[in-house]
Amino acid sequence: MAPTPKKAKHEIPDKEVFLRLCDAFIRTDGNIICPIIKAETSIRVLYKLQKDLLIEALREVGQETNLIYKDIQFKTSSSKEIEGNIFVTCWSCESHVGEEKLNEYKMVLLSKLLSKKISVVKHILLDAVQDTRDIIPQPLISEHDFEMHKLLLCSARISEMSAESMERTDLFIAAENIKSELEELKDHYTRFALLSQNGKGKSFILNLLMLMTSDNEEEYRKNNENLKMPKDMPQNIPLESFEESDLLSLPDVVKDFIKSHKHQDFATSVMPHCHQFKDTKDEDAAMLSLSNIGEYFTHKKRLEIEPYILAQKEIDRSYDSTTKCIISLRYGTVYQMSVQHFSKQELQEQLFELVTLNDEDTTSNMNEDMNEKAQECLHQRFQILTGHEFPDDSQEAFESPEDIVFSKDVLEFAGKTELFFGKGQHAVGDRLALQAILKEFTAFQEEDENSIENYKKKIAAVKNIVIYLPSKILHGGKEILEMPGTDDSDPMAMDFIRNALESVDAVILVSEFSLKTAEKEVKDMLSNSGFLKRFKNTPVNYKLMLLNYPEKNLNFQFGKTDVTKVGKLEQEGIKKRIAELNIMKKILNLKMDSLPQSIEQSIITLHILPVLHTSILSQQGIEHNILTENHEFLKSTGIDSLIGHLDEYVASKHKSSFEEIQRQLFHFQQEIDDGIGLNDAKAIQHLLSNREYKNTFESRVNKSFEKLATTLKKDIEVALKIRVAKKVNEILTKNKETGKNKWNEDKKKVTSISVYNPYFYGKNPKPKVRLFNTFFEELEDENPSLSLFILKEINTCLEEYKEKAVSQCKQELNKLLQDIKGQREDAVSTEFVQNIIENPLTDALVWYYGKTRRPLNSKTIEKMFRESQRHSLRDYILEPNFKNNSVKLANAQTERNIDKCMQKVGDYFIVKLLDVHEYRWKLLSKKLFIPKGSYKMWQQLITHIKVVSKDKQRGNHKETISKLNYMMKVQLNL
Repeated sequence: MAPTPKKAKHEIPDKEVFLRLCDAFIRTDGNIICPIIKAETSIRVLYKLQKDLLIEALREVGQETNLIYKDIQFKTSSSKEIEGNIFVTCWSCESHVGEEKLNEYKMVLLSKLLSKKISVVKHILLDAVQDTRDIIPQPLISEHDFEMHKLLLCSARISEMSAESMERTDLFIAAENIKSELEELKDHYTRFALLSQNGKGKSFILNLLMLMTSDNEEEYRKNNENLKMPKDMPQNIPLESFEESDLLSLPDVVKDFIKSHKHQDFATSVMPHCHQFKDTKDEDAAMLSLSNIGEYFTHKKRLEIEPYILAQKEIDRSYDSTTKCIISLRYGTVYQMSVQHFSKQELQEQLFELVTLNDEDTTSNMNEDMNEKAQECLHQRFQILTGHEFPDDSQEAFESPEDIVFSKDVLEFAGKTELFFGKGQHAVGDRLALQAILKEFTAFQEEDENSIENYKKKIAAVKNIVIYLPSKILHGGKEILEMPGTDDSDPMAMDFIRNALESVDAVILVSEFSLKTAEKEVKDMLSNSGFLKRFKNTPVNYKLMLLNYPEKNLNFQFGKTDVTKVGKLEQEGIKKRIAELNIMKKILNLKMDSLPQSIEQSIITLHILPVLHTSILSQQGIEHNILTENHEFLKSTGIDSLIGHLDEYVASKHKSSFEEIQRQLFHFQQEIDDGIGLNDAKAIQHLLSNREYKNTFESRVNKSFEKLATTLKKDIEVALKIRVAKKVNEILTKNKETGKNKWNEDKKKVTSISVYNPYFYGKNPKPKVRLFNTFFEELEDENPSLSLFILKEINTCLEEYKEKAVSQCKQELNKLLQDIKGQREDAVSTEFVQNIIENPLTDALVWYYGKTRRPLNSKTIEKMFRESQRHSLRDYILEPNFKNNSVKLANAQTERNIDKCMQKVGDYFIVKLLDVHEYRWKLLSKKLFIPKGSYKMWQQLITHIKVVSKDKQRGNHKETISKLNYMMKVQLNL
C-alpha cells in the first residue's frame, strides 16, 4: 500500500509589510487628471466614517491573499488630514510584495467592499512602501459633499433598523426626519455670480474648470444607469398622482418643470417641452481638439481648442457679448438644459421702449451711449420678432405695448420653456449635442451673414438658461451664474445683471490684473448692487471673490521652466491683497483706517492661472507623480485655492443644518436611556394589546391632536391676517408721506414715458429717475424689523402649541393609567413626557420655518415685501401709464394713484405670506403626523413605553445610534 502523501507545509507569515492605500486620481474624457473626487467613492472617507467595516474587509482580504492584517493608520504631511494616506501593516511570508500580489490584494479588497455593500469605492491605488512617511498627493473632497454623504449613510442605516423592527415607530420617524432634511438640502443652491466686463475670459475660465472636473465615460454611464426618459413615463396620469419616487430618475430640468405644472397630465403639460439630444458625429474631432492642451506647459504653445460647453469669443465680433442672458450652471449626472422664453407681454413692454425712446426729452435724462445702444438693440429685436421694420410714425402706430403684433412663429414659443437632455449613455456625444444647442441660444459666432441672422432669431426672446452638467466643481450645491459683460450697454442685459446681484450669495469679480485696474463700470455695478449692501451689513453671510486672471497677457504665460516666475507671482499676490482691500474700503465707502475684520475675512483675493493648471493636469504619466513633480506650479496657479474657497463657503452656508441633525441624533441617543417604571410600562402595554380598546382609545387621541393642530394653523393665520397686516399698514402709512414728498422732488425730472416701463418694475436702468426708489427706497430700512416682528408672532403660536401638546400627551398617558389602576392623580409627570418628546417636537416645529425649499425666514420675508412693492407699483402706476400719451397726464395719474399703490402693497404681501404658510404647513403636518393620521409624538411616547415594558435593553440599537452619532461628529480635516 502506497504511503499517504505528506501535506505541504505553509510558511507562517512573519515579516511586516507596509501597504499604502490611497484614492486613485482618475482622468476626464479630455484625458485631464481630475483634481476632485466625490466623498462616496473615497477610501479615505470610508476609513474616517466606517473604519470598523474597512478593517473587517481588510482582515478577510488578508486571509485570502496571505497578507495578514495587523494594523491601520492614517498619516499626513499637511495641515489637512484628509489629504494624507492610509497605511496598512500586514504580516507576510515575503519581505517584498510584487505587482502581481498587490493586484490580487486590490481586486479582492474592491470585491469585498462591493459584496458587503459597504461603499461604492472603485478606484484605489495600492503600493508596498518601506516608509510610512512616504505620502503622495490625494484628490480634493468637498466638505459639503462629505457632510451630505454622512447624512445619506445615517438615513440608510436608521431606515434598515426601522425595517428590522416594525414596532419601533421612533426609528421610522427618525429616518423620515433625516430624509426630509436631505431633500431640503439637495434643493438648495449657493449662488455665485461671475462679474466682469466683456472679453475678460469668464466663459473660457468656466470651460476649463468644467473640463478638468468632468465625469468620464465610465462615471457618466454608471451615474445614469437608472435615468428615465420622459417618453417612458405613464403619459395620461395627472402629475399630482405621481409619487416623488417615480419622478426621481427623470432629468433634473424635467423635474424642475414638473414642480410648477401639477394640474395636467404628463403628455399634455410636459412632453411638448421635451427634446432628447440627437446623436452627434464630431466626437473624434472634439476629443482631438483637447489633445494639445499639454503643449502649453511643455512648449509654451498657445491653446487652440474648441469651447468645452459655453460659447467663447472668436475674432469676428470679438467685442460682442457671448452671453445675452443669465446662464445658470448646476451639477447633474446627465448633460441637460432648460431655456425659458419671455412671455408675449414682456416682449411687448420691452419693444415699446422704442416708442418712448423717441420722446424729445428722453436723451436729457439718459446716458447718450446707452440710449444709442438701446435703440440699436431694440430695432434689431423688433424686426426679428415682428417680421418688419420699426415704423417711422411709431407714435401713431402704437398707442400701448399691446399694439405690437408678433409673427406667428414667435407667438408659438413666447412664454414657453424648452427642455433638452441627453440619454446618459455617452458623455462626449451628449456634451457636444448640448454645446451645439446652447450655441444657438447665445452668441452668433459664424462669419456668414445668413447664419448670424438665424442665431439672432434664436436668442431674441431668451429669458434665462439653466444648464446641468456632470462637472464635480459644481457638485455639492453650487450654482454659478455666467452673466453678460457690464460694458454691453443693452439696458436689458444690465437689468439681468442687477437682478442677479440682488439675490446671489457670492460675487466672483474677474479682472486681468487687479481690482484697481478693473473698469469703472464694473466697480460701479458692484458698488450700486443689492449684493454689496447686504455684504456690508452682514459680511459673515456672503463672500466677495476678487480673481485676477492675467494669462491673456504674453508676460503671464508660463511653461515648465518658469517655476521661479510663478512663485514670484504668488508672493506678489500677498502684497496685492493689501491694495485690493484698500480699493474695497473706498467702494464700500468706509471712513476708517482699515476694513473691519468681518468684512476682510469675507473678501477672497486670488490670482488664477487656469490654462497652466489644466495643461499640467493633462500631462501623460503616473498621475500622483505628475502632481508631486509639479507641486510648486500647481500651488501657485490659484485653482486649488479657488476650489477650496468655493467648497468652504458652501459648507458654511449649511453648517447649522448639519449641526441640527447631529443634535437630533444626540437627543435620540439620550432618549434610549430614559424610562418609565417597569410595572407601569407593562400595564400600559397590556392594556393597549387589547385591539378593541386600543382602536377606540387611539382614535380619540388622534382626533384630540388633530384639533390641536387645526387650532395652531388658525392661530398663525389670525396672526398674519390681523396683527401682521396691522403692522404692515402702519409701516406703509408712515412711508406714504415720505414717498409723496420724494415724488414731488422727482416728478419734474420725469420727462419720458420710458420711466414707467413695467418690465423693469420701476428700475429702468436708462432714465435717471427710478420710480421704485422714489416710492419705496425708505421701506428698505423697515425690512429687518418687520421680518423680526412676523417671526416673533409665529414663534409665539408655535411655543403655545408645544406647551399644549406636551400637556395633552401627559393627560392622555394618565388616562391610560387611570383606566388601569383607577388612579385620579397624575402618575406621569410633565418632566417625563418632556424628556421623551420635547426635543423631537421642537425639531418638528422648527421645520415650519424651513431651510431651503420656500423657507419662511428673514430673507424670504424681505424678498416678498420687495416683490409686493414691485407688483403694486406695476399694477397701479406703471402699466396704466406706459402708453403713448403725454408725460404730463401720466404724472398726474401717478399722483392720484399713490395712496392706492401703497395700500395694495400690504394686500399683496399678506397673500404671499399666507401662500408660504400653506406650503410650510403641509410640510409641518408630515412632521407631526404619520401617513395614517397618528400623531408622531404620541407614537414615540408609546414606543418608548412598549420597549421598556418588554424589559428589553436597546442594546444593538443603542450601539448603532451611538456609532451614527459619532460618525456625524467626524469632521473632514480633523
